[in-house]
Amino acid sequence: MMQTTGAMDLKQAEAEASGLFAQSLGLPEVNAVVELVGTEEFLKFRVGHRAPVYDHALRETLEGLPDANPYRGLLGLQIEPPERFPDSMEANVLRGLLVRSTRPIAGQPTPHAFPGQYVPFQNNEETQAIQPATHLIVGRRGVGKTTLILKAKELLERSRNLPVVLDMQPYKSPDDSVLIDVLADLAKGIAKVAARKYPRASNAIKKLDQFADDLFKGLTKPERASAALRRALSAVTTAVDADLFVFLDDYHLVHADQQPNVAEAIHGGLKGARGWLKVAGLRSLLRVYDPATKKGLQSPGDAQVISLDLTLVDPEAAEEHLRSIVLNFLKLVGVDRLGIAVAEGAFHRLVWANAGVPRDFLQMFSKSIDHARRACRQKVELSDTNLAIGEFGQQKMRDLEEDAGNEQNLLKTALEAIETHCLDKNKVNAFLIRSESSDEHKAVQTLSDLRLLHLLHQTITPHKAGERYEAYLLDYSLFTGFRQRRNIEQMLPEDGKQFKAKQLRKIPILPQGFLKT
Repeated sequence: MMQTTGAMDLKQAEAEASGLFAQSLGLPEVNAVVELVGTEEFLKFRVGHRAPVYDHALRETLEGLPDANPYRGLLGLQIEPPERFPDSMEANVLRGLLVRSTRPIAGQPTPHAFPGQYVPFQNNEETQAIQPATHLIVGRRGVGKTTLILKAKELLERSRNLPVVLDMQPYKSPDDSVLIDVLADLAKGIAKVAARKYPRASNAIKKLDQFADDLFKGLTKPERASAALRRALSAVTTAVDADLFVFLDDYHLVHADQQPNVAEAIHGGLKGARGWLKVAGLRSLLRVYDPATKKGLQSPGDAQVISLDLTLVDPEAAEEHLRSIVLNFLKLVGVDRLGIAVAEGAFHRLVWANAGVPRDFLQMFSKSIDHARRACRQKVELSDTNLAIGEFGQQKMRDLEEDAGNEQNLLKTALEAIETHCLDKNKVNAFLIRSESSDEHKAVQTLSDLRLLHLLHQTITPHKAGERYEAYLLDYSLFTGFRQRRNIEQMLPEDGKQFKAKQLRKIPILPQGFLKT
């Protein structure tokens, strides 16, 4: 027993160890108990299940404790299964994991991931993204474009190659000077990555810093910047004998007028210099090619497309993917069955409400746990998910304002017209729209990328052959929770798996010109 240390010292030692354990789990505090095992006093942390997160926290606590702490080497777990999952320590740890994993930011260190936390993309898009080719990575908000970029960066860092990620959010200016900012910052970023990995190539790397300085000072004109950048990049890739992979995240946030110019300039600097460009953004807001000026990247000639959209066109695949993701997170906190944490009906509602978008699904699941805890439930139930869905609608409207820029007023008008036609007039949460090139159709596609509408089917012929329509579902947040509308017919597959064409043909058609009425 610990006879040489005073009672106050033991309290301090316990607080020190508990603080490190809580910090590793992302919690403000944890409960602990001192237990006599043989002749030794062990400090044991009270948890609900044995779990990988606790094993990891114990290791980090042991490494962080100073030798003078009497509990160093005498740490353990006391297992006390919880009565209700939402009240459990596991639920609190899980919510922290979900928050950290759904807020990745390109260009910043990747949040710590526990073994098994990462779920591969449905079609192994990670493998595609690290190939020496130019790609457009497209998909709705929250489907995992940034996650894919960070995973590709991680994979590339294990090789000789140089992966560089540039978050495009700061480059929203419509002014031509944005090209100088992007190219200079990119050159500086490449130089920093190269210097860290290949310090012996400092002479070649200095040419990138010189390029950025000359561009800022006006010594290199914008129209000659691509050629100058290519020379500097060639010097680096030749010196280190490696390929360069440049990822531009959230490229749709660059002003539409500048997107083709910036894309062409970067692509021109990389081409022929062992450099490869990966542009990620919302498909409907990407303007990487201007047919009038012939500037930018054309698909598939200049760039191949990697699409991450997993929509309600294939509900089974969407559900399978989301089930795999949430089960991986639950297993990290020692929960091996989905039914312990969430009722099957609530899970299905979360899948359907998020239309296959992993980030939205996980964030709503986290909010649902909080509502279930307040209601003292055994697990997450349908009413908890409905409240979470309603709250999340406010976030989606903020996302619309951030992503759409000058188009936000038009999109809000379109959404209001669709709500009136579907929810108020026809009392149904779905509609058909003619597949054609029009402002209305473009607005619907953008609202789909922003997760306020969800594609159900791309080719429906409600009247006669040759008349093609697309079927869309309104987001659940538009008529549940705080925006509750009663007596709305909710579209679901008749067999619970896939929509049949005859069912979709009955959906009301959105009138042409609805934006002008």
